[in-house]
Amino acid sequence: MEQTKLVCLGGGHGLGRLLVSLRELGPNLSGIVATTDEGGSTGRLREEADTIAWGDLRNCLSQLCTLDGIGQILFEYRFQTQGDLDGHNLGNLVLFALDQLSVRPTDTIQIVRDMLRIQSHLFPMADSPTTLMAKTEPVLGQEPNTLVGELSIDDSDEEIAQLYLDPKVSAEQEVIATIEQADAIILSAGSFMTSIMPSLLVDNILSAINKSKAPLILVVNIKEEELGGGLKLTFAKQMALLQKAGVRSLDYILWPSNRDLSVEHFNKYPIKQIDMEPCERGLHNESILKKAIFDLL
Repeated sequence: MEQTKLVCLGGGHGLGRLLVSLRELGPNLSGIVATTDEGGSTGRLREEADTIAWGDLRNCLSQLCTLDGIGQILFEYRFQTQGDLDGHNLGNLVLFALDQLSVRPTDTIQIVRDMLRIQSHLFPMADSPTTLMAKTEPVLGQEPNTLVGELSIDDSDEEIAQLYLDPKVSAEQEVIATIEQADAIILSAGSFMTSIMPSLLVDNILSAINKSKAPLILVVNIKEEELGGGLKLTFAKQMALLQKAGVRSLDYILWPSNRDLSVEHFNKYPIKQIDMEPCERGLHNESILKKAIFDLL
């Protein structure tokens, strides 16, 4: 398995957990990270400058880092002041500073990756900033609403019909080459609409995935995702959003056995039930997740 090349897509804690589970692959492991976040420190930076969202990239770098030195501590440090720095994460500011020095975001991540001695690769889904948008399902003949940004999408009490990016962006060639060389492509657990879907809405990433002969694998969340207004993001809705985006059929779906599964879904989709033995934070067990993925390859 050491020579197996895996590419994982997602954002935030879900992708970080997946990458940590597989990091023994070293340079044969790559993560493609969503860059549409608009919350917290990274959101404030996006408000002030024309930049991508750095928070999920920083989170994945931190989780992959095995150093216990001052470098990692500083990278995760969050300011607590009475001024403008309050709440900002130093890692975000470092990444943003490199970006302001006209270093490509793709290269910025590699610089920090080398600083933290991380063997696995990380890439932003695009080097250009973009916003995640949504169209809601029309109700009683009314025109659908347009939702702007991740926060409004996650908090919406309306059903989402379609997701898209505005403006459209393209992934760098390094990202496409990584997908083309992959032995498997894995969609991580996490917030499905705001962490998993954004990268799939980048046209040349979508095209590369659809052309690839590598198996496409989805890691399902331990629990069904809750949205605004008491809505739940059902598995059927997730599949509809993938189809609407033009993503090819999944080859494998890793389903936590603690989560209810209908006979209809089991018969319709390539589902493999796994006892993920979730930890106290509701995350997948790293060693079990790694074995479940390797067993498919």
